[in-house]
Amino acid sequence: MKRISAGSHVVIGLLVLVFAGIAPLAPLSAGGHKRVVPPPTIEIDPEVEAAVRAVVHETAERWNSQDFGSVLELWDPNEAFPTYLAEEQSQWFIGWDRLRGYLDPPKPNPVIQAIRESMSDIAVKQIAPDLAIAVWYMHFEMKVIASKPIGEDVRVSAVLRSTPDGWRYIHWAESPKTAMVYIEDLFEKDVEPGWDEYFEGAQQRKRELWRKKKEAAAD
Repeated sequence: MKRISAGSHVVIGLLVLVFAGIAPLAPLSAGGHKRVVPPPTIEIDPEVEAAVRAVVHETAERWNSQDFGSVLELWDPNEAFPTYLAEEQSQWFIGWDRLRGYLDPPKPNPVIQAIRESMSDIAVKQIAPDLAIAVWYMHFEMKVIASKPIGEDVRVSAVLRSTPDGWRYIHWAESPKTAMVYIEDLFEKDVEPGWDEYFEGAQQRKRELWRKKKEAAAD
């Protein structure tokens, strides 16, 4: 039997996921799908940028107050059809009935004990005198009855409109990662501190090993 080389089991595992329909094939061939680069500088009025960022942070504070219905106050009441996509929902919420039903239901969900959010890396782009797009990362944590707290990082984008009461949402979308990228992130987080130093030493030992093998083969 041919021995499987080191690292091949990872590729085989990914292929099993692909053929099982759990993971898409495209990310395997899309080079640099996890490449992280510094964001570009966006030219924008500093006051607009600061005001939009303040609304995003205020959103987290309102969720953290546990009065989830108060988040509705950050939406433009004159928008006829607000749109909202929650990562755990299978359908877009279009219109006030669905949005209110989600953020401010008649009865609170007794299973959810607490929610905590924080927003980071907020980028703002103004696309019209009264419209701006914001993209950012949301760290989300939740505790439900009889379970340990859980957390995750979610990408969020939103469109806000300038109103007499300040910048207000008219659109919100949460974009979770694909299953395979999410699993990769979990594996990466499980690497213990000190890996970089170990890696440098391992590479040096490996080079020395192959140098000796090469010299032995030449004798």
